[in-house]
Formats: sequence, C-alpha cells, structure tokens
Amino acid sequence: MSRLAAPRSEPEASGAWTTYIWASLAGLLVPVIVGLVGLIAVLLDSKGFVGNQVRLGTHLSIYLPEPFTAQRPLVQLAQLVGITFVVACLFSLAVWLHRRDADSKARNVTKSLHRKVLQQSLRRAEIEGAAAQYVRAEQLIGTHLPAIQKGLSMWYRAVPRSVLMLVGCVAVALLVNVWLALLAVVSGIMLWQLYQRLRYRKGDEIANWEVPRSRRRMAEIVGQAPLLARLQTQGLADRSFESELDSLYRRLTAEESRSGQLWPLLFLATSVAVAVLLLGLGANLLIGDSGLSVPSALVLGLALGGAIVSADRLAKLSSQLKESEPSSDAIYLYLQRSDDVAPSEQRVGLAGLRDSVRIDDVTLKDSTGKAILRNLSLQLTPKSFVALLGTETVSTRALTELIMGFGRPTEGQVSIDGIPLLDVHPQALARNVMWVEPSGPLWDGTIAENIRGGDEDINNRDLVEVLESLNVYEQLQRLSEGLNTYVTVGDSLLSPEITFAIGIARAILHKPAVVIAMEPPPPAEHLPDDPSLAGLKRLSESGALVVVLPRRLQTLRSADRVVLLNGPRIAGEGKHAELLSNSDLYRHLNYLLFNPYRHQK
Repeated sequence: MSRLAAPRSEPEASGAWTTYIWASLAGLLVPVIVGLVGLIAVLLDSKGFVGNQVRLGTHLSIYLPEPFTAQRPLVQLAQLVGITFVVACLFSLAVWLHRRDADSKARNVTKSLHRKVLQQSLRRAEIEGAAAQYVRAEQLIGTHLPAIQKGLSMWYRAVPRSVLMLVGCVAVALLVNVWLALLAVVSGIMLWQLYQRLRYRKGDEIANWEVPRSRRRMAEIVGQAPLLARLQTQGLADRSFESELDSLYRRLTAEESRSGQLWPLLFLATSVAVAVLLLGLGANLLIGDSGLSVPSALVLGLALGGAIVSADRLAKLSSQLKESEPSSDAIYLYLQRSDDVAPSEQRVGLAGLRDSVRIDDVTLKDSTGKAILRNLSLQLTPKSFVALLGTETVSTRALTELIMGFGRPTEGQVSIDGIPLLDVHPQALARNVMWVEPSGPLWDGTIAENIRGGDEDINNRDLVEVLESLNVYEQLQRLSEGLNTYVTVGDSLLSPEITFAIGIARAILHKPAVVIAMEPPPPAEHLPDDPSLAGLKRLSESGALVVVLPRRLQTLRSADRVVLLNGPRIAGEGKHAELLSNSDLYRHLNYLLFNPYRHQK
C-alpha cells in the first residue's frame, strides 16, 4: 500500500507528541469500553459478582478489587456505568483532539506544498515559459493538492488509531474464544474478497468507457440523420442507430444482471457465515465447557464489531491512498529541481540596456514538438517603440516571454547587451524588464501600493502627476478611499483601461530598461487621444525599449517599427504604412482586427 511517504516527510508533518497520545488513547479505549460493557452484562446476568475474578471468555478474566465486590449490586452497577461513561467521554475527547491535529497537520503540509509550487513555477518558467505554468498550476492546485490533503488527513486519522483499535479488538475477541474469533475473522475476509470480486470484474473499465461512447455516437447519428436522408442513403442512419442501440443495451443488460446478482449473493454468503458463527456460539454456550456465557458472547460481538469498524476505516484509507499517490507523484515531479537552469549564485547582474536585445536564430517548440518560433532572428534597441503582430497569438506571446527570460529555446539564444539571458540573475531581470497587461497586473493591496511596487522612495506628488498624465487620477479619486482603496487580483472594481493605466504608471515611475505591454481591447467609443499610448511613447522616448502586443490601430500607426509574424516565422518588418503597401498578410490582419464593417456584407 502506498503511504504518501514524500508529503509525510515534509518538515510541517512533524507533529507534537500529544498527537500520538490522543491517537493511542482513541485506539486503545475501545477494547477497554468493550470489557466494561462485558462486566456490566455479567453483573446484570448474575445479579452480582461472585468472587474477585470475572470470566468473560476462555482466556479473558478480569480481576476486581475486594472493596468493590463487597458492595451491593446496585452500587456496583452505578460505579461501573459511571466509569464506562467517563471512559466514553475520554474516548470522544481523544477522537476529537486527534482528528483536529490530523487535519491541522495535513493542512500545514499542503499549504507548504502550495508555496513550493509557487516558487518552482518561477524556476520552471525560465525553461517552459510563463504561460505554461498557469495550465500546470491549475491542475496541481485544483486537483492534485486537494487529493494529497485528503489522503494525508485520512492517514493521520487512521494511523495509529485504527491500527491499535483493530489489534486491541481482535486480541479481546481471541481471548474470549480463539476458534470463534478466528472463524469470524476468516469469514469476514472471505466476504470482503467475494464483495471485491463481484463488484470489480475484469472488463468493467472498458464497459464504463464504452457506454458513454455509445451514447455520444447515437447523438451524433441523430444529428446527422436529416442530412443523410437528403443524400438518399437508403436507411444508413437507421441501421447505424439500431446497431449502436443494440450494443448499448447489451452492455446495460449485462451490467444490470451483474448488479442484480451482487447483493443477493452477498446476503446469502453473509447468512451462511452468521449461521456458522451462531452454531459455533450455541455449541459453546449449550454443550461446551469453554467458559462462554451470554455476557461473553456480547463481549465477543462488540470486539468483532470494533474490529470491523477499524478494518473498514483502514480499507477506505487504502482506497484513498491509491487516488492520492499519483497526485503526490505529480506534485513532486513538478517540484523536482532541474539542472537546465544555473543556480542563482552563478548568474550575473544587469545594468540597464545599453546596446540591444538580440534574438539569434531562435527555435522554440511546445511539449508536442510543434514549433512556436522557428529560426527567428531579431534585434531590438533602446529608445524604440516596437509592435508585435502575428497570425498566432501563442507565437507573439512566446516571443515576449523569451525577452522576459521565460522559456528555453530549443535552438539559438536570447541576449541583452551580449549577455545570454539564461546567465542573468532573475532579480536583475525583474529590475530591468517590466510586464504590463489589461489587469495591471494588480496584486492584493491598495492602489498606491500597486503603483509603488514596494518602492517607498516614490513620493505622492510624482505618483499623482503620472496618474494625471494618464487621465485616470480623477476616476481613482472617486473611489471610496481614493488611492488607498484596497484591490485584489482579478478585482472587477476597476475597468481594464484603468488597470492598464496603473501598470503603465508603475513602469513610468520605476523606469525599467525594457517594457513589454499587452493592450486591452479598444473602448466602445473612439477616443481621439489615447493617454496610455502616450505614456508608452513617453517611456520609449526616455530611453526604454517598449514592445507592445497591439489591439488598437492607433498603436500600430504610432510604432517606430512593426514586426509581423506568420505562424512561427517573421514575415516582415517596417512602419505601419510600409507594411500596408508591401504585405498582403499585414493588410489582411488589419482588415480582420480593425475593420468595423468586416462582419457586414
């Protein structure tokens, strides 16, 4: 059985010794309660204890103190019931505290893994690209980490509590009567095996796949039937539909037949097992000399019941671990360190952009081997405003990610001032290359904190001047707390135009060497002046390299240079007017993107 060894070896998995005390108490108090109930049954059956030794089975005897046995039966009963109640309360407390500690430990481990996924995404982005991390993280955080937390919680709740409970209850049952206990255990195992064999048969997985497939195929035939009728196919749709219908109901009939046999067969097998146990118990009670009595039979039944409950919990744990272990493998495979990226201490710094960003014969492929960029060469210089336009969004986005240091080319190299980008320290890249998009991007904090980006040297006057130049200051001041309004990731409080302007304001105040921006869609109403575009132009005029993924015609017209990509390759470069004159592809893209009458005939 897989045991989630990797998550349980995390530092957060080491718990306080009190956790094991509560777990041990919760597991061992069940056999104690069974013994106390047996004593109460003997007291009620015999109307008092005779002697200091009470036999509850062949080998199970409980010794009682003489002062206790000297009391009246009613006092003895009251004391036994009181002790049993106190033990039951202690058991409930132990179960609650153990469950709380188990859930807390599982929660702490998975919270730690969430943080490690975030840190690893930054490292993997340098090889796989930033966009790929969203897809991976969505699966890891949405599916795998919850499965790990559920498996860990069940593990900490069952081990050692259920194990101790199972061992203790089986031990009590064996002490009552070895042969009856062994008979019950063997019968239980055989019934479980029969249930598993009847429930999971070879070929069930295929049937579970084929039934939905047949239903989808029948729906397709229904959709195609009117069209096939116009082609005079001589009942082809009817014959195909009947074939799929017969196939579907053969499988459904077989499944219903199997399900109909499952519970009657199990009930019959259980009846046989119970009958054999009752005959064995009756023989011991009526004609045997094994020391069994009705109270002993009650103790045996309670002990076996406790063993069944603990065995069922361990079986559920085993089933859950089979689901959680692949999730654990997926998480730790993602967290596995790669030697493809040099350690941070071996990276170099970066003092702005003096010469150029060079992309030399770069080829970049996705996980299937399809080329995103192929043999692409490009030189981008400071004090320039460059627009990237392409037939495939993935290619233009991948090119901007390469400039930000995300993704590892299959061939070729990206460099800044002659320094390979993979040799530049991530923090140096973060100081010199800034990303702006329609979401800002924003993080949890006030608007002022989002614009400052952690730089407290930026004073309020400069901040206000920049926002006024971008024509958003008055709109932000209308908010409930102005620039101190708290916003979160994905907040709908602000429009894309305003969040995009906030990102540009951040870039103007921080003065990075390279700014990469993805424009929001144009507003519904045409604006003669675009303050955000003016802000980007201001950045390029001050010495920055500004690369834009345009969604507005005015941006293309304002660009110093437009780079046109056709799939993974460069199809042309130049100013907007030049490309309109020389490139059919560029004219076609402009028509698709910016012609308001393209959907009208």
